[in-house]
Amino acid sequence: MKLWAIRAPKKLAEDTRRMLLQAGIIHPEARVRQENEYILIPVNGKPDPDELAGLAGSETGDNLTIIEAEFETKQKKPSLEDKLGFTPTFDVVGDIAIIDADDPEAVRIAIALMEFRKSLKVVLGAASPVEGEFRTRQFVVLAGEHRTHTVHKEYGCRYKVDLAGAYFSGRLGNERQRVADTVKPGECVVDLFAGVGPFSILIGRTVPGASVIAIDKNPAAVELLRENILLNKVDNVRAREDDARDVAVELEHRADHVIMNLPQSAREFLDTGIRVARDGGMVHFYDITHEDDLYRTSWELIQDAAARQGREVECVEKRVVRSYAPYQYNVCIEFRVT
Repeated sequence: MKLWAIRAPKKLAEDTRRMLLQAGIIHPEARVRQENEYILIPVNGKPDPDELAGLAGSETGDNLTIIEAEFETKQKKPSLEDKLGFTPTFDVVGDIAIIDADDPEAVRIAIALMEFRKSLKVVLGAASPVEGEFRTRQFVVLAGEHRTHTVHKEYGCRYKVDLAGAYFSGRLGNERQRVADTVKPGECVVDLFAGVGPFSILIGRTVPGASVIAIDKNPAAVELLRENILLNKVDNVRAREDDARDVAVELEHRADHVIMNLPQSAREFLDTGIRVARDGGMVHFYDITHEDDLYRTSWELIQDAAARQGREVECVEKRVVRSYAPYQYNVCIEFRVT
């Protein structure tokens, strides 16, 4: 196609391209080409010579020429969606992508992900839901290296993760940051189901003077949690391998913040969470609920647990964190205990 262009000597080509790019006048669909000792840069319409001189400056402008020339159209690179014919659903943790192992297109999706996302080294297929006492899943390797461990980077922190040994979701980064932002300097935080430590370590790194007790009963998770404390150089996070219920007596009325990120079964630990919170303390409670009952039943259970403890609760905020399954949502209810 025939277009107006700026002809620049090769030695000025990159400076000229940047100047035209900043001015927003490079033609988006045409390919820059070479002509002997010059580079031809296609532009949108015929530039005004005085305008061009003003943009380029006198020294550069004297070496630029406005001409008409033929250009080839840029070839659009195919996208992942172009390759597959649909938009795949996947999660990313570190350099690992996770898809549904039962998807009929699982292998094809895995190969395409490896091709189009060069940062990925492994594609895993989740072969089971999150289940069992230690909240783990079974995986099959669909493409790439045969491993389930990686290092995930998030908000300035690094987390060693083994997806087969301890649950971790990369989708909760914003939620973890939001909770960290509610913690004030010097406050005590008890993370009842800490996993490999993403809530605890972020708070430890970003809140001056905060003290964090990170608890989990999964030995594999706690081993990684301890490694992550060292990896992120936080000395105000203490890891404990224990059942949350068993530490409730020791930590009674101690926490300014209690994090209850165990959405599949946190309801069973409401008495514990409320017992650990001090008067005026905040509990961050996560649950899985149906779209027809996002908060009502959860809030009733919270009130019942508070009554058993002889305490009162005040709802501070309720919100949907993310979609979890068809018609189901991961929700958070934050409440203050008195």
